[in-house]
Amino acid sequence: MSFNDNSLPVSGLQVFRIITKCLYEYATRFKNAVAQHPYFATLVTKLVEWSNSWASDVCASPPRFTDPISGWTSSGKAFAIERMKKAIDTLFEVVERAEGSTLRRPQLGPEVVTRDSGTQALLDGLQMTYDGPGVHHEGGVPRHDNDKEDVSQIEVVPTHAELTCPVGPYLPANLPGAFHHLPASSMERLVDIQFRLLREELIAPIRSSLAHVLHDYEQPPKTKTQLHTILAKSGGLYKAAQAGWDSVMFSVYTGVNFKSITCDPRRGLAADLTFDTPSGRGKDPSPAKRSAYWESVGKRRLMQGGLVGLLWVPPTGNAAVQGIRFYLGTVTSSLDDLRQSAKQSMDRLAIKVSFFDAEVDIRILNALQQRRPKEEGTKLLLEAPIMFESIRPFLETLKSRPPASVPFSRYIAHQDGGNLSSVTIDPPAYVTPQFSFKLDSLFDCTPPISLSLQPHNEPSVQQARDTLKAKSRLDPSQADALVNALTSEVSLIQGPPGTGKSYTGVELLRVLISNNIRPILLIAFTNHALDNIISHVLDKGLTNKIIRLGSRSNDETVAQYTLETVMRTRSTSQADRSAGRAYAKMKEVQEEMSKLMEKVVATKVEEKDFRTYLQQHYPLHEASTYRPPSWVQHIFNDSKDWQKASKRGNRPQTLGDFWRTAEDVTFLNPPPVSSPNAGRGKKGKWPAQGYRILQNQNGEELSGEDDEQEEDPWLSQMTSFFAGLSISSIPRIPSGNRPIDQLLSDPNVWSMSAPERQRLHSYWTAQLRDNAKQEQKDEFSRLKARHAETRSSWGDILDQGKLEVLSKADLIGCTTNGAAKLTSLLQSVAPKVLLVEEAGQVLEAHILASLVPSIEHLILIGDPLQLRPTIENYQLSMDNPRTGKVFRFDQSLMERLSSTGLHMSRLDVQRRMRPQISNLVRQTLYPALQDHEIVRSPPSVRGMARDVYFLDHRNAEESGGDDSASKTNTYEAKMIKDLVLYFLKQGKYTKTGDVVVLCAYLGQLAKVRKLLSSEVATVIDERDAVQLINHADNDDDAADILADSTEQVHVAKRVLLRTVDNFQGEEGTIVILSLVRNSGDTPMSGRKIGFLRSTNRTNVALSRAREGLYILGNADDLLASKSAMWSGVIEQLRQNDQIGSAFPLACSRHPDTIIEVSKPGQIAIHAPDGKHFSSCRFPGAQVSWRIAILMIHSINPFAVLAHVSSSAVEAIRAVGPAQLLAVFVTILPTTDSLVAIWAQCDVIRSTILKTFAVLSWYQNLYLAVDIPRLSPAQTTPRMYFAKCLAVSSCHVVAALVKTNAATARLSTPKAQLSSIPTTPAESHSTAAIVAQESALRTTTARISLARIDADSGANTTFAPSHVQILVRLACSPVSGFANTEVHVRWCAVHHARDSHAICDASSIWPADIAARQFVGNPVKSSFARSVPMRLPRRRSST
Repeated sequence: MSFNDNSLPVSGLQVFRIITKCLYEYATRFKNAVAQHPYFATLVTKLVEWSNSWASDVCASPPRFTDPISGWTSSGKAFAIERMKKAIDTLFEVVERAEGSTLRRPQLGPEVVTRDSGTQALLDGLQMTYDGPGVHHEGGVPRHDNDKEDVSQIEVVPTHAELTCPVGPYLPANLPGAFHHLPASSMERLVDIQFRLLREELIAPIRSSLAHVLHDYEQPPKTKTQLHTILAKSGGLYKAAQAGWDSVMFSVYTGVNFKSITCDPRRGLAADLTFDTPSGRGKDPSPAKRSAYWESVGKRRLMQGGLVGLLWVPPTGNAAVQGIRFYLGTVTSSLDDLRQSAKQSMDRLAIKVSFFDAEVDIRILNALQQRRPKEEGTKLLLEAPIMFESIRPFLETLKSRPPASVPFSRYIAHQDGGNLSSVTIDPPAYVTPQFSFKLDSLFDCTPPISLSLQPHNEPSVQQARDTLKAKSRLDPSQADALVNALTSEVSLIQGPPGTGKSYTGVELLRVLISNNIRPILLIAFTNHALDNIISHVLDKGLTNKIIRLGSRSNDETVAQYTLETVMRTRSTSQADRSAGRAYAKMKEVQEEMSKLMEKVVATKVEEKDFRTYLQQHYPLHEASTYRPPSWVQHIFNDSKDWQKASKRGNRPQTLGDFWRTAEDVTFLNPPPVSSPNAGRGKKGKWPAQGYRILQNQNGEELSGEDDEQEEDPWLSQMTSFFAGLSISSIPRIPSGNRPIDQLLSDPNVWSMSAPERQRLHSYWTAQLRDNAKQEQKDEFSRLKARHAETRSSWGDILDQGKLEVLSKADLIGCTTNGAAKLTSLLQSVAPKVLLVEEAGQVLEAHILASLVPSIEHLILIGDPLQLRPTIENYQLSMDNPRTGKVFRFDQSLMERLSSTGLHMSRLDVQRRMRPQISNLVRQTLYPALQDHEIVRSPPSVRGMARDVYFLDHRNAEESGGDDSASKTNTYEAKMIKDLVLYFLKQGKYTKTGDVVVLCAYLGQLAKVRKLLSSEVATVIDERDAVQLINHADNDDDAADILADSTEQVHVAKRVLLRTVDNFQGEEGTIVILSLVRNSGDTPMSGRKIGFLRSTNRTNVALSRAREGLYILGNADDLLASKSAMWSGVIEQLRQNDQIGSAFPLACSRHPDTIIEVSKPGQIAIHAPDGKHFSSCRFPGAQVSWRIAILMIHSINPFAVLAHVSSSAVEAIRAVGPAQLLAVFVTILPTTDSLVAIWAQCDVIRSTILKTFAVLSWYQNLYLAVDIPRLSPAQTTPRMYFAKCLAVSSCHVVAALVKTNAATARLSTPKAQLSSIPTTPAESHSTAAIVAQESALRTTTARISLARIDADSGANTTFAPSHVQILVRLACSPVSGFANTEVHVRWCAVHHARDSHAICDASSIWPADIAARQFVGNPVKSSFARSVPMRLPRRRSST
């Protein structure tokens, strides 16, 4: 037998592949394919037999089968046949599972595996307590209607019965050897475990929320429950009284009402809901403030895609708890919709919700038809902080994809033995025996190096490894990792902190793309990491055929490659035109639905519907209504000329309306007798209408004025009117009040009174609506189905267009969420390679969902010793001491595979941390970690005596349970604030990311942010902001957190605030780490460290800094926790003298000057400007500077002028000239030689120029400069230069102590600058300088307080605060001179001549300043005790 024909040889390999592919697609795309075709399974079984027979014959020697591959090499035939068998085996497993044979397969005895006693005891305990799903549940009865043994039959959205079930859900153990209803080592078992645990992560918060609310409803009526309090406040946050991560907090919205049901183009039907606005800032009277509030809160509350639940409580009270129904849905309205809703109303909000249960749509429709809100009962909206749309795609993929189609099952399925160390990892399936990777692009050498790697050839692999280590731009560990990745179909690459994981990933992409291995699916944990890798790919020119899935890119360059942007900018295709037509059809259905809803919610029935109803059910009444008496017809016809538009719009009034409103009866009613204007009634009543109707043929009003004998003009007019219609008498006014049954039997509708007409019309309207309800429901169901059909068609056509774009890409990048949302598209694109960045932070369920069948190469890059995936359910976390070993849901696939022995490459050269920092993780976690030469000698941290330091303190933590996210430590927060400001004032660490504050707890992050917000701009990561919202005490706090986090910048650009959990992959120049946990001096409840027990978190926290790391915590607590990681770190810090009770600060200008600070506020005392300590002494070698500083110290009151001239020009302008007092100082014994020496300093010379400008500026403000022999009007500029040297010392103070932009902005006229000498005088001997210093110590300073010129009309008095300033300066610790005598000359325009004022230093010296210890100032104790100062009566000094 042969597959050949005479023209074209066909291989059996091709035949089996094509048949297998067709059967596989049919079996997987159509769920019931196997069940509907009884012979399908038989065909697949035969296919297995036929393929085995063919393979045996074609590989025989000689071949027993004529086939084109018979002449291939043995290795080539084996490779091709092995791939074919894998595809057929996968098809067989799909069919086997569809038949249910796997579920019926008897449990085989577990493989005998040797385990440690602890693990075996755990497995034995799990088997004893095992309670399986569905029919495997105790008694063979499922827990509820959604408790299934097969995950493919489980609804992703929980049902009401499931959420209210008193029995907990089935949660399988996630470890090898644990008892399970599915076979061990099978992919089905792994998918089952991951699906159920991921689903529990989704539904646990909403299930717990509902349980608390139902519990409150079950309480007696007068019981004060938390729900009762929330209902009284019209909604708010519900916080369950539980501790730690098990605590529950969710939002409750009250007063829910329905407006309509609309069609959403992406999510189907959506209900328009309104509800009460919770109290708080959301009810601000200002529409703009309300809008801004909800714009901030809406990033986490009522967000698009968020999960909400409608709790519908019957009106019968708490006895009807069993009648309560709970319906889940997702919010479909946008943030802008929420903001606009808040603008329009202060008390009500409106959103759109798409519910999952079709029952609630009909129930809402009924409510809209009935229009009896009070009879509907209570309706509440519950919102748990769940982003449903970010989890749903993974669950849908895991339940719908056949487990057999997931590749690499022999590696990633749970192995009962739990050990993969002996497993041989094959090369990628796309690598044929003759295939070789070209590695030329990895070299920067001249001349170029040509290198190839054949994965199936071991000598080629070794040669490539050696050459890369020796000559490529990769370090040896990176070269090893790259070679291992290219030769293994499942590759793990561990990158310790700073070792270049992303760089290695980009180089891998370079090799794959250059060898035309495409398409590649790149998955990153965060948008930031994804954008970073893609930008590197673009910068290095690897390819521009890139598609980024998702629209949340913050990189402008990367944003050009998003799928939405590419779809929008490409030329119009046939698929686009088809999509347009499909969308138009969908819009037609939406318009029909809108019209239907208008009928449902209309307050009045349409006239045509009303008349049709009467014709069908009450034809006599209909005939009477629309054939009225002639006089009624006459006034109705006439009324068309004067009637106004009704509330219904511009629709003209009909006979039915005329009858219902009893206009004819009103016409017959006479005007009130007592009315002085009988004949002129109120607008819309008979008299106003009567004068239009009762007119003669000449158009003149019928009036009784011509007949002076007429006693009743109205009666005369009415008689004449009816006589004109051949009616002899005025009709009787109906006044009956008959019941409805009598009215229905009397067709003479015009003889009914107004109340009777209202009664009858209301009855007919109710009957009409009742009759229309079923018709409306039928139409609603029809439109709902049609909309779903057109929406699906439109979505399929859009997917075709997306597929065209994706199929042309070399690299498809996305986050894990993006991959799950487009699983079907990715399956059609058929990527060959899946590369996962930061794989240690990605949930295993996410990677399983992303492993489409076409993937032949899996590369996981990350570090299992750093952060694990983030989950909300602490019960499933490995950190949970009770259940962590059982569920292990936050254990990544990378960590699980590496822990079971699968080979993992490791990068060993770090390029981030200085050695003192890297030692902390090297000696505890990474013994092979090496420091690259670029980090071996980094600069020391400016302003600190240690580059790494642990502040060991005993200030206790506040609030929260053992592991509460709200824990804070006020002491650490205040110390961090001081330290941040100190670093920023160094002038070196002012860029974003130079200073990073890491907090172990969210509550501490919020506290630090609040303290820093008034000083610097703080930047909070979006993930931290979202988690802060989830744990905020109220929505007002949430709005503050999610509002723009940047504040007014006073010191620097930006300081990054992060939690440890959200800073992996990032770094900072200086990192300040707040551990928060602290039991204090006398721990009462033990030494607990909470999250800090995690080695992974500790690793990340200690490895983010490049140059400086400063930790605040309690060393005893860390040691008591028996954490091996912290024990090693503390021991190392103590050995290196890097731990203590105070931070050692070093003066940036005098490194030998060190002070220790252990309390908040001390840094500001010792180093107010951050650069210069108050206790500093200048070296003798710096002669000119030393003299300048001594001069400044001796005449310290000059600082008053410094304060005025350099620190705040704006403040002076704000005060105004009327209150401005400038203080100038004269040094009487100043000599020319001293001036010459002083002028040698460039800084002093430059400040002198500024002084001249300042004095001129002051003079322009009408200040009389009262300094003897120093007035600008009485001296030349050159002389003025010499005499101003004393005054200019204030600017030296400003230059040395504080850099101020205000001084730099002052301008000096060029004419004045040109006259100032700049040539320094001759130098002087050291002996002369010492003598001059001695003279300075006995200098007498005279202080003249300049006053505002009386001619300016100023009316002011000298404020006591200025005297305080002088005394403070005189007592300043900076002076350090005991013999300084201060003479104060007092002057003021309006001051009592006969008054005396005595000022004591104790009364004007603040307590906090008086208490300070002035280093090196022996004068303080004697001077600060008492400084009497007598203010004279006359203008003469004393």
